[in-house]
This record gives sequence, structure tokens and C-alpha cells, in this order.
Amino acid sequence: MPSNNSLKDAQSPRRSAGVTFAAGLSFENITHSYGDKPILLDLSLTVEPGEVLCLLGPSGSGKTTLLRIAAGIEAQSAGRVLLNGREIAGPNAFLPPERRGVGLMFQDFALFPHMTIVDNVRYGLTALPKDKAKAEALSALERVGLSDYADDYPHRLSGGQQQRVALARALAPRPAVLLMDEPFSGLDSRLKDSIRADTLSILREARVTAIVVTHDAEEAMRMADRIALLKDGRLVQVGPSETLSIGIRPISSPRRSSPRST
Repeated sequence: MPSNNSLKDAQSPRRSAGVTFAAGLSFENITHSYGDKPILLDLSLTVEPGEVLCLLGPSGSGKTTLLRIAAGIEAQSAGRVLLNGREIAGPNAFLPPERRGVGLMFQDFALFPHMTIVDNVRYGLTALPKDKAKAEALSALERVGLSDYADDYPHRLSGGQQQRVALARALAPRPAVLLMDEPFSGLDSRLKDSIRADTLSILREARVTAIVVTHDAEEAMRMADRIALLKDGRLVQVGPSETLSIGIRPISSPRRSSPRST
């Protein structure tokens, strides 16, 4: 079993990610409120198949709420969500999260501390026989360079390694769309760039459609094919970074109290 010290720096050789069938995701006139407080206001946006799109904006702009609506965790107050032109949330349909083919990677990674790494990754593979699910989970761990830690537990891994486990778990079911809620915000700034680059490489290899929430404009410009800028629940601008009137300094957002290191 690897030591705690070696866990900080060691990474197994990574193999290419398995290809998914990327889908287009569209939001049509999405409006949502919590009580009397409007969160999203008549927002329309389309993400093309295989595209990496960053939702950029300050806290409270509606970024995470839009992800939750896409994932099926919340139902919008008005409007429609379509996957490859098929309504999955709206006045005529509401597919539950497990039937959407949409993966969600939480900001805090949400790993189960009582489960081994491989069991965490295979958690969402309930439709497969046990042996097949384990094989798929091990394959996903190999893609992110962590196959050597399959039998370890989350507390033995660094923050960067936990992030890669969460990515492996999100990609294991081969989702058509992957939603990522500030996946790098809790990582040590010294190694954030390398982890972000590795993550983007995996997303490109998997050819998955991805929506990444961030409040960091520089991060968005490094990762995204296009950036959608949100403010006060409205879509202000959308396009490639070079066409948008944004600076490279992070947009104001609360800091987390204890950043993880990798």
C-alpha cells in the first residue's frame, strides 16, 4: 500500500479516456426562483456536442442553479431543457437524473469515506453486473492515473487525487454531458494548473460535452471553447474568449477556508 507521503506526488501512467457519445444540450427561456427571489431570468443557451463551455460569473449569478436544473436535481420554474433536441425537463416531460445521461461532478467531490476508491467510482454503475461494473471502474481509474489506489480510501488521497477520483466516477457511466461545479476551486494554487490541464486532456479524449462552472475568468479562458458570462441570473455574453469583453482577473467569489493540496 502506498505511503501517505508518496500519495502526494505519485501518479500511475494514464491511458486514453474511453470515447462517449457527446450530446448537445439546450436551455430555452429558463426562469427559476427561490420563493420571491429570482435566480435565473429567461436564459437561453445551447452547448454543442463535444464542446467545453464555461459558465462564468460571480456568486449568486445562477451558475450552479443552471447545472442543477440540467442534472435534474431541481425543476425550473419555466422554460425547457433539451438533450439532442429532446425535451428532458419542461412542460411536457421531466426525466429523472438517472435517465438523462448527464453526469455531475460536485465542488466538494462528494466521495464516500467508508468506500474504497474503486467502489466510489463504480457507485453509479448500478445497471451493470458487479464484475462488469468493477472492470469499468478500474478502467476509469486507469484513465486518470490512479489505478494503483483502487483499494485505498478517500482520506488517504490528496485533494488533487480526490478530484481525479471524482472525475473518474463522473466519466465511468460514459455520460453524454458532464457538468462540473467549480472542480478546481479547492485545490492548492501551486498545482491547480497541472490538474486543470490533465482534466481538460481527459475531457478532450473522451469527447464529452462539458459545462464547467467557474468564477475565475483566466481559468475559463484556458479551458473553454466558449464562455457564457452570467450576471444576476441573466446571460450577458457568450462566445470564444477572444470575443468577450472580460479581463483575466478572477471575478469576486467567497474563498474556501482551507484549500486542498495535491
